[in-house]
Amino acid sequence: MLVHAAEESYQKGIGALRSGRVTEALALFEAAISLEKRFGSSKPQARYLSHYGLCLALGRRELHEALRFCREAMAIEEFNPDIRCNLGQVLIRTGRTREAYKVLVGGLGLQPDHAGLRRTLRALGIRRRPVIPFLSRGNLLNVALGRLRSRTAVRDAKRRPRSVQAELPAAESAVLRYR
Repeated sequence: MLVHAAEESYQKGIGALRSGRVTEALALFEAAISLEKRFGSSKPQARYLSHYGLCLALGRRELHEALRFCREAMAIEEFNPDIRCNLGQVLIRTGRTREAYKVLVGGLGLQPDHAGLRRTLRALGIRRRPVIPFLSRGNLLNVALGRLRSRTAVRDAKRRPRSVQAELPAAESAVLRYR
């Protein structure tokens, strides 16, 4: 059952979030959840929970609570790409990039042209292979050599003329942009 007042508060929250007013959006999403609980069903709508969790992560930086709300929304409505996008953004903020990648790619499987999912995946960046492939990524030798490789790639990119940078393969130029 859709509660009109809760939906109105949610829509205002979306507008505030798009305008960058995260604290206002957080209050509006919280109001939508409480109105839905008071007049509607026992569980609020998944999109209310998801956006509330995203605002918790963005505004208050309460990452564990934000993750809890976004996961609860995902459990209710697994096939909604907006909910997956919000969960992916919160997972990135908590440092769980591998899990975020899986959630975001799963969302693209549902809706390949979703702008938010694509933007979040681009922001996540492209990881290169480890320098020594048979060692784990976290191995100290791989970490040190990877940092060295990254520094030399950035330094070399700064020395190259623009015309040479345009000829780089897409993956290498993407790595240079996000470093």
